Parts: sequence; structure tokens; C-alpha cells
Amino acid sequence: MKRWWLFLFFGLALAQGTLDAREALRLALAQNPTYQNAQEALQTAQLELEALRADPSTLILPLTQAEHARALAEVQAKAAALSLLEQVLSAYTALAEAQVQEAVLLKKKALQERNLAVARAKRQAGNATELEVIRAEAALRQAEEDLKAALALRPARVKALEAALGKAVDEPRLAPLPEPQALGTELGALREGLEERLPALVQARQNLALAELEVRLADNDYTPRLTLEKARANLESARRALANALAQAEANLESAYAQAQAAWGQVELARENRKAAERSLESAQKAFAAGTLSQVQLLEAEVALAEADFALLQAKNAYLRALAALGVAAGVDLTGLLEVE
Repeated sequence: MKRWWLFLFFGLALAQGTLDAREALRLALAQNPTYQNAQEALQTAQLELEALRADPSTLILPLTQAEHARALAEVQAKAAALSLLEQVLSAYTALAEAQVQEAVLLKKKALQERNLAVARAKRQAGNATELEVIRAEAALRQAEEDLKAALALRPARVKALEAALGKAVDEPRLAPLPEPQALGTELGALREGLEERLPALVQARQNLALAELEVRLADNDYTPRLTLEKARANLESARRALANALAQAEANLESAYAQAQAAWGQVELARENRKAAERSLESAQKAFAAGTLSQVQLLEAEVALAEADFALLQAKNAYLRALAALGVAAGVDLTGLLEVE
């Protein structure tokens, strides 16, 4: 019943042509095939474990393997949710940027059209060269091509969002993402418990535990010596595999953490640039009102602010994507967007 209401709610939202990030994530969690497969695998592992526990003839080795399978499936389901979050955010921000970029490029096109008209008028009056007109024409063509290229990418970005949602949709109008905040979690805190959150590490630890169990089961006077030696060799191999997996996971975590920190730095820089563009526009508006600035120069300041707004949007989105990637590397959601039912 709950899922039926979810589908109804999201169907109405999409029919109205709007979608926000939290709605997109909930819809993806309800319908994305990869995540649903992970959930089904978890349910199957749970049922198999319960069946073995209920059977009094179950031996310790298959029971341990079933317990491991259940624990691993749970971690894999959580990891699938984090990967889905990253996929949804990537597709969502790409389409959201495309929708905003179109308005910016239309403003740039209007500016270049105005510049060309001015250049032709000045040439007619003998106050501009033919080269200035050619340059203005080239700038307008470039603006038109940029707009055309941006529009051509929109269908692919819609398809990427559909793939993440697990549902075909008409292009919705995307709501802005929540205002991002600086990462408040230290790297050391993310390292803690890493072996319990990442599927690769959980599996490596399970392999080690299973190898230790096999050594204990073979270390007696009724098991062939070769079997014990082989179990001990497997144990050493499992120890090395866990150490290598942990080192790789920590390296990935450190890299993702550094990228998230760098992305936040770009957000702060883009905010400063946006403030500067806003101040420039305010000055341009006053100068235009005073008659000391032309209409074209005022339009240039307006376009500069629109570009700064778009650059800030891109920086914020890049930071959120970096947080999602860091979440995958750490095995925990750092965006505050993920809600696993």
C-alpha cells in the first residue's frame, strides 16, 4: 500500500512538470532496478539464513557462510543506495544545469545580436571597420552554436535521469537543490568503521574469518595434514587480501575527501565572483541612469551576472556530486538527501 501511494504521489508531481531532488531519490529507491535487485538479494539471503538456522542438521561451515551472505547483502544494499544517490545527483544536476544554461545562453545571444547591430550602425556612420563587424558576426554565430549545442544535449540528460529513476518521464522542471554546507566530518571519523560499511572490505573480512574457521576445523588428528596446510595457506592469502583491500579503500577515501574539500573551495570562490558581478551590475545600473553608460554596456553587466550565477550553480552541484562520491567511498551519506525506506 505504501509503495502504491508513492507511485501516485510521484506520478502527480511529474504530471505537474516539477520534480525536486528528494522526490527523485525516493522515486529511484522505489523503482531503480539495480537497487531493487540488491533489496531482493538481501531478502533472499535472510530467508536462506533462517532456513539453515531452523534445520538442526546444519553444520557450522554452511551456517557461517549463510550468516556472512546475509551480512554482506545488507551492506551491499546500503552501498547500492549510495551509488544510486550518486547516479541520481549526477543526472539531476546535469539536467538542472542545462535548464538554467539555456536562459544564460539566450541572454548571451541577445547581447551578441545587439553588439552586431551596434557594429553595423557604427560602420554605416563611418565609426567602425569592417573587421569589427566581422568579429561581431562571428561572436553571434558562436553564441548561436553554443545555444544549439546545449539544446541538443538535453534529450541525453533526460535519458540519464530516466535511467536513474527507473522510469520514463517527460522532461520535468527541476527544483533547485538544497543550499550546500561545508563538510563537517573529519577524515579520521570517516575511516572509523570503514571495514563494516564497504562491501569489498566486509567480504574480505568474511573471507578471513572463514579461512580461520577452516584452519580450526582442519587442525586435528583426523584431518589430512595436506588439508590443514592448504587451509593455513588460504588464511595467509586472506590476510594479505584484507590488508590490500583496506589500503585501497583508504586511498580512495582520502582522494574523495580531498576532491570534496577542493570542490567546496570552488563554491566559495564562485560566491565571491558572483558578489563582484552583482556589485558591477549595481554600478552599471547607476551609471546608466546617470547617462554615463550605454545600454549595451548595461546588458553586458547583466549577462556577466547571469554567467556568475550559473558558475555558482555549477560549483554547488559539483560539490554535491563530490559529497556523493565521498559517501560511496566512505559507505555513508554525506549529502543529507538519502532516505532509505
